[in-house]
Amino acid sequence: MPINQSKGRAGRPRKFLSKSSLLPMDSASARQLALTHHLALAACRGNGGNKHLINELTRAVYLAYFLQQMGFGTLPLDAYMKAEAAISTALKNAERDGEWRIASRDASSLEKILALHDEQLGNAPLYRIVEAEKRLRAFFMGSQPSPLKKTDEF
Repeated sequence: MPINQSKGRAGRPRKFLSKSSLLPMDSASARQLALTHHLALAACRGNGGNKHLINELTRAVYLAYFLQQMGFGTLPLDAYMKAEAAISTALKNAERDGEWRIASRDASSLEKILALHDEQLGNAPLYRIVEAEKRLRAFFMGSQPSPLKKTDEF
């Protein structure tokens, strides 16, 4: 058996995580990603929004939700539902009139999520962020309308 593996509970080889995976992402990368999300919201509050920026906001909301389910953060489920509704409204309006905009009355719900996600990026171990990304990809590949659901954590 290789040195970096042992048998897990089900008898399957267990992979050990590297030191860098156990630590939060480096601060420069966390700041860059957070800045990307905040700039996307700023652009979508004005006339600079587009489909890509709305997608960035969607990714940030769902990643924050998945990371919170892993124990990083404490926003109520309602905060995520309001942010999801704001994005849904923006998508409907873009389809109707071509403007990719988050209404100012809806922006505060996204600001709360982004503030939490900033903290998550600075504190959560990298392997947890990667795990949340995998969950996000699985959600996007599936047929569920939303990953948000009432659980014991919320």
